[in-house]
Amino acid sequence: MREDYQRSVLTQLPKPPKSAEDISARVEALDSYRVWASANRASQDRMWSLLAEQIDEDYHRIEDVAAQLSARPEGSLHLSGGKEMPEYISRICIHGQPGGYMLERRADDLAAGLLYEAGGNLYAMGQGIGKRDSKGERLISHIRETYPDFRPRRILEMGCSAGGQSGDYPPAFPDAEFHALDVSPAMLRYAHVRAEALGATVHFHQADASETGFEDESFDLIISHNLFHEVEQSHMQKIADECYRLLAPGGMCIHQDVPIQAGRFDAFGQFLSEWQTEHNNEPFWMDFVHADLPGMLEKAGFDQKDISQEYLQAQDGPIPWYVVTAIKD
Repeated sequence: MREDYQRSVLTQLPKPPKSAEDISARVEALDSYRVWASANRASQDRMWSLLAEQIDEDYHRIEDVAAQLSARPEGSLHLSGGKEMPEYISRICIHGQPGGYMLERRADDLAAGLLYEAGGNLYAMGQGIGKRDSKGERLISHIRETYPDFRPRRILEMGCSAGGQSGDYPPAFPDAEFHALDVSPAMLRYAHVRAEALGATVHFHQADASETGFEDESFDLIISHNLFHEVEQSHMQKIADECYRLLAPGGMCIHQDVPIQAGRFDAFGQFLSEWQTEHNNEPFWMDFVHADLPGMLEKAGFDQKDISQEYLQAQDGPIPWYVVTAIKD
């Protein structure tokens, strides 16, 4: 499609395009775009449908295994018991996942977490991310390399979803108490069982990352993986404020996310990025593209000299991860 764009669109423009708006109508008229867009969306919808069928067929066995693991917990699971969660999370099905993050079909449902992890594994293999990449392990190696003397005693993961990265941290920091939170009860139920299966001691909490309920200065390390591009703009600053409130002096927060920041792409790359919002149930994607996370952290109270942003090459796969770090004086 890019080759078609360069041949059929770029050469016909009087001057180089600066934004997606300059080329959108022309690209959308290309046959290659129509094939790509329809195949992309249709294959993803088919993926979710097939996974949902497989999970339903195997659900009783999964449920039995989950019950056995939950009966001998090393960690813990704390659900809010009906406390109202952000409405913007429940009203959408992020990237087409059936029922979205808040799917609840029955009491003690695990389906949202099952779909998220199984779908994510398949989805990633079609996006050039790599089959063995672990965002958690990549961030852990970065911490060890950059801050070799850092020894956190309490760690908090914000927006842990299905716990795909949560299991990496307890063995990496065996002397630390590890907590993880998310707004979805079904995601957390699955994350808890997943951690127990791995033998990782994690304390899961249903809570909003912008209002966690933890005490002031109660953590030494706060992390997140792909959180900020899934929250609405008004919540971004609130999460940054919460990080500052929760960190003890000398503590740090490290937020990893997708590398889609404004200025990284040409007009065609911008067009593909905006496609996520228009056609792939990513309503906050463009908010994150233009977000100034370092500025938000400075506004929250961190000193500008203690804030950094960089791109870290993934462990496996061609793309880098965007990482913002802030250390509290």
